[in-house]
Amino acid sequence: MKRTVLTLAAASISAPALAHDKREMDAHVHGVTVAEIAVEHGVIEISLLSPGMDIVGFEYEATSAEDKDAVETAIRHFLVPEDIVILPEAAGCRLTEVRAHLNSNDHDHDHDHGEEHADHTHEKPADGAGHSEFRISYAYACDDEEALTSIGFPFFERFENAQEIDARYVTETRAGSAELSRDAFVLKLE
Repeated sequence: MKRTVLTLAAASISAPALAHDKREMDAHVHGVTVAEIAVEHGVIEISLLSPGMDIVGFEYEATSAEDKDAVETAIRHFLVPEDIVILPEAAGCRLTEVRAHLNSNDHDHDHDHGEEHADHTHEKPADGAGHSEFRISYAYACDDEEALTSIGFPFFERFENAQEIDARYVTETRAGSAELSRDAFVLKLE
């Protein structure tokens, strides 16, 4: 599935949510993670964008050993998808790709795992942004797309500063959005 489909689908369903919340696309809101989900022909892609504050408790560049450890611990959690998202077992989904990326003030920290591939890059962002964000994406191939009726987010258990997930999804038959929280952390796709 092409990333363009996910982007277009997310854009089409997110316009009302953006108008309602008056949130800018380039800005993030502390406590709010954005999740974009696309399901097509047995393939599911899940992309998350989380403010650094919500994940590690700060947004400045990690320079101390303690801050660097916090970033590495967060990345390790993201690289174990079941720490972040849970798909119905009946759907028979197999992870095909995972990416965890930290875009911070002065450099990017990128982890890409798919079919035994790992890549670490460090470079300065062109925009000189003052906030750090974790960008995470998962791709799965599922045997039974019909059984893919919900997605759980144990994400909240891992990151105590995260308060909300603004989820937007599109499947072959419908599109929707939902605000998930610590008390309501399951997205219904039905």
